[in-house]
Amino acid sequence: MRTPRRMSLIIFAVMLLPVCLAAQPEARITTISAVQGQSQSQLTLFIRCDSVVQYSLAENQFSLTDNGLPVEEFSIIEQASPTAQNPISAALVFDASGSMMGTGNAGAKAAGRAFVDLMDGTVDEAAVLWFNTQVNVQQQMTTLKPLLHSAIDALPAAGATAVWDAAIKGLQELAANGVNSKRAVVLLTDGADNSSTNLPYDVIQLAQQLNLRVFCIGLGSGIQRTELQTIASATGALYFETPNAYDLQTIFTTIATFMQRGFDEHTIAYTSPDPNADVHTIGITVDICGSRASDMHTEKATTVTSVAAVRRALPSDIHLGQNVPNPFSGGSGTVIPYTLSGSTPRHVTLEVFDLLGRRVATLVDGMRSPGSYTAQFTADALPSGMYLCRLSSAGAVDTRVMLLR
Repeated sequence: MRTPRRMSLIIFAVMLLPVCLAAQPEARITTISAVQGQSQSQLTLFIRCDSVVQYSLAENQFSLTDNGLPVEEFSIIEQASPTAQNPISAALVFDASGSMMGTGNAGAKAAGRAFVDLMDGTVDEAAVLWFNTQVNVQQQMTTLKPLLHSAIDALPAAGATAVWDAAIKGLQELAANGVNSKRAVVLLTDGADNSSTNLPYDVIQLAQQLNLRVFCIGLGSGIQRTELQTIASATGALYFETPNAYDLQTIFTTIATFMQRGFDEHTIAYTSPDPNADVHTIGITVDICGSRASDMHTEKATTVTSVAAVRRALPSDIHLGQNVPNPFSGGSGTVIPYTLSGSTPRHVTLEVFDLLGRRVATLVDGMRSPGSYTAQFTADALPSGMYLCRLSSAGAVDTRVMLLR
């Protein structure tokens, strides 16, 4: 009789492994979102007692510092929940080098299709990229499962390995076109990088700048384990490793459900006492399960210029211009220019999202003929901070960053 195949999955992630056998509280800050010159900031963190995620917390259980200064104003704006179904945006980045030929390529395709199958088909979105010597965007960000399935089925297996360039491209695609509240790159590789112009440090720097996560998956024994682990940990994500391509499907579905649960994290909005700092070291203390847990996390502040610089020029017949003025005040508002080329009218939407992926305004939703247009956006009731403006039509998407002061 054939024995069941034994799962050979190793997970390297602080948030999923117990610190010790005894009951112990644990808090870990995973991301910080701070814009230089802006006092309104956010952080995400997970909290466990005896390795069990804690979902219901009150603000009086917390104390925060920013660069050693006490944070007086903060609130929990999103609680972790085991039953949450958050909308997700994912850039699925697959190794398509020659070493993936055979079971590796088949396992990658099955894993990618399984991830897409868990999407809701309405709001959840994904992009498909593959890499060998070069990086290819096979399918831009879309909610349409048939397009994603077709892109995954087209994964080749030939050539060398440009892992770090692919991670950068995945981050750029996600930043430019992903609008949902939970966003991440899912990076699969079975070999060591031998073709990239970027380094692991560049991946970490860009991911932290954009406040995005990079889940890393190593297949086989020829991977750069230390680099992949470091990228995942530094961006608030998880690292997975397996020698068996058949395990990839389980890994990808684990990541999809983890994203939909909101990474099992709480989101705290706070007013920084040091808004002009270019680096923020956040300290947090939580009174939980009869004890106290603490953590400290440091990240660079984001600037509007640096975020706009990573916007990818999209080869499409729609173009979203930079709003004027930028930054802008809520009372006076800002003007957003956009252009449609081609020869026939089309349906166009122009929307504004906050950094949690929540739609805060729909400025255009209707048919437009080719030409140049402008839309007015006022934000009297919105808090200051960074917002994303998204122009979309017939599957093409263009995105800009706006700053409300």
